[in-house]
Amino acid sequence: MFETSVLGVDPGVARCGLAIVRRRDRATGLIFATTVMTAADVDESLRLRVIAEAARAAIDQHRPTAVAVERVAWSRNQVSALHVARATGAIILVAAEAGLPVAEYAPNEVKQAVTGAGNADKGQVQRALTRIHGFRDVPAQADAADAVAVALTHLLAAPMRAVAARAGAR
Repeated sequence: MFETSVLGVDPGVARCGLAIVRRRDRATGLIFATTVMTAADVDESLRLRVIAEAARAAIDQHRPTAVAVERVAWSRNQVSALHVARATGAIILVAAEAGLPVAEYAPNEVKQAVTGAGNADKGQVQRALTRIHGFRDVPAQADAADAVAVALTHLLAAPMRAVAARAGAR
């Protein structure tokens, strides 16, 4: 069975995008999107707790069948990547507590799935969500919009990943 509702996450400690995208029949729609913001002057453990609580609340309220997270880009600033990895860990823990499977997607996979180009910029991703995929009310805030794109990527990719996994098991 393929997922019908996905919590997409664009992880970060200062800003973490969360979005629920749902598929019914052949229609896909945006149910919820937000950006969780935490103050830089607060201890990181407390910031991670805020992110975890927001993800838990989204799962409790919207009941997704899976969680999709944008994978950390380690080639950039490694200190920043470490903080993003910690936020990712908090999200994965919340998903595990809820019994939800987690899939991770590289940033270029998300861009490729949503726009058709792995090197698309954030504006192109936002426009593709509206123009190509027909989403209304795509958030202007980039982290929330990226979370929408991550969730949509999972809805598009999960069937092919399942087929590939079955084929590899033979």
